[in-house]
Amino acid sequence: MDASLPREDAREPNVRPFLLISPAFAPQTSVGAFRWVKLARHLPRHGFRVAVLSGTFPEDPRDDGLLAALPPEVEIFDEYLDPVVLAAGAALRALRARAPLPAGRAGPLVGLRPFQAITDRWIAHAPRGARAAVAVARRTGARAVVVSAGPYSACPVGLHVKRALGVPLVLDMRDPYSLHETGSGPPSGLAERARRAIVPRLERRWLEGADHVIFNTRASLEAYRARFPELSSKSSFVRNHFDLALYAPPPVPEPPRRFVVLHLGTIREEASADQIGAALRRFIDRERLAPEDVVLRQIGRMSDHDRACFERMGLAPYIEALPPVPQRDVLGELRRAHVLLAMLSPHVVLRVSAKTYDYAASGMPVVSVTANREVEELLSYRSDNARVAPDDADGIAAALARHLARFRETGALPVPAPPPAALSSEAAAASVAAILDRVIADAAARRARQPP
Repeated sequence: MDASLPREDAREPNVRPFLLISPAFAPQTSVGAFRWVKLARHLPRHGFRVAVLSGTFPEDPRDDGLLAALPPEVEIFDEYLDPVVLAAGAALRALRARAPLPAGRAGPLVGLRPFQAITDRWIAHAPRGARAAVAVARRTGARAVVVSAGPYSACPVGLHVKRALGVPLVLDMRDPYSLHETGSGPPSGLAERARRAIVPRLERRWLEGADHVIFNTRASLEAYRARFPELSSKSSFVRNHFDLALYAPPPVPEPPRRFVVLHLGTIREEASADQIGAALRRFIDRERLAPEDVVLRQIGRMSDHDRACFERMGLAPYIEALPPVPQRDVLGELRRAHVLLAMLSPHVVLRVSAKTYDYAASGMPVVSVTANREVEELLSYRSDNARVAPDDADGIAAALARHLARFRETGALPVPAPPPAALSSEAAAASVAAILDRVIADAAARRARQPP
């Protein structure tokens, strides 16, 4: 396409195009891609045309089925990445391969650590991304720009588009940044002290420049409004969500011979093998269970460190480790378990585990181990769902035991409950559409008040 030619919208006067800067997007299969893949699927019915600027690395796992699931009103411009930077990175990796560093000590997989690493893998591509974003916004006639702010280096790119074209900016903060719970402990060294000073200042600049900021939990919204009072009039929360159309119809499962506790997702620092193993160990000891009685089915990534933890706790015979499954197959796997387990460390109070929404889509019983009390609201669709505090080992064992008792009584899998409509992508898209409507209308009103 010619970037100098804006799209003519005269044939679709009620369609409002906007630019979504989401470096993580289809066909990528990362967790960060799914929130906006689901939203983009449903926003066209609210009168929006979505132009997505993304950045898919050559080595990224792909699921082209996600592309096929997007309607024609969603146009993807995979133009964020700089070919020169990609080539330099490939050359550097080739050099490292010739002289590999000695393997370090095995440790748990880690997630976001904004105070230890304030960058992300897209940061070197941001200058190219900024140029591409302005070009795509002009090309598509975008009336707003939205940044999916898991790749935090894209936030200043969104601000650049706002300044260059005079369109309103919405930041969708998928997770807390300066308020992320990994920053709750004491700083370790001068470098981290410096980062803890820099990150809030950067974030404040982004938040001040945005016309609206979206968080994905009520706890995050309240925490950010308390830290940044200026957000009170221009912020809201829209939860993560499930899209039933992205799952293949699940086959009717055969009742397993063992009681199956399923954990979906990566075992990592904040959902650690130590923590999960301690809960499972308490449950097994309390109920006097043998490996032929119960299994923890782990679907997702697990490090050698985590495997060693389970070995050390004598739990290896009770663990069934399976690799990640495509999104379309998730529902079938969830329906093969008696209870679904989600677990976060006690210090995680602002976030909700993303798997909670897949669990809700399945309609199967859930035991959520988290300090975030708003999970109780999310789990209200089943009376046998439970939230348990992370430090309540007896409570976790008791919650699992209640589901074990039902299995012993019936020998069957639970009957799935209807998925809660309030947690669906359709509901989330309606909320985002209302925000975009308001932001675009307010921007138009401000322009109308300006003197000619």
